[in-house]
Amino acid sequence: MSISKKYVPALGADYSGKMKSRYAEKVKPSGKIYTKADRRDNRVTDNMTEESQQEINKGISFQGRCLCGSVRFEIKGELRPVINCHCGQCLHTHGHYAAYTAVEKKYMKFVDDNGLKWFRSSNEARRGFCQECGASLFFEHLGGSTISIAAGMLDFSEGLKTVEHIFFDDKPDYYEIDDDLPKHSQYHKKVLEGDPLE
Repeated sequence: MSISKKYVPALGADYSGKMKSRYAEKVKPSGKIYTKADRRDNRVTDNMTEESQQEINKGISFQGRCLCGSVRFEIKGELRPVINCHCGQCLHTHGHYAAYTAVEKKYMKFVDDNGLKWFRSSNEARRGFCQECGASLFFEHLGGSTISIAAGMLDFSEGLKTVEHIFFDDKPDYYEIDDDLPKHSQYHKKVLEGDPLE
């Protein structure tokens, strides 16, 4: 018994002719080079409420890393909105004010923590950094249920928004903040009750 060749259904001449003419018409390019900002502007977000955006965040998996990749992590859970901290510790740790989001520790896991080192910055907290590239990644209250993450370490941060400033009275004179976000002299627990940052 001979081995039969792979069966290929024959198309009728009429059908083939229609398909050829259909795809013979090429789409003319507009000449516009689309940027990442253009694609972002084309999304439909007018009817997106804050609650629905948070629901989307719950289903998103976030990845993050330091500059050299010696510390890499993954988050599967809701991220807190970003809070800008102007305290002296953040200024000396990051070289500027710090923008932190946060998540429940149970929703975060390390893919690689070979470069991770912790510095006990106070009696109540510690800060995580990469010993290889020096990136400042985390702030953690000792015994707390959440970990704060420097928002710039996330590979994908769509949906996150900055909502307020804390320790604003400690801000140095070399930069100005002109936005309309709330500005607090100390830590303000309005965003997620019981979620410590400083």
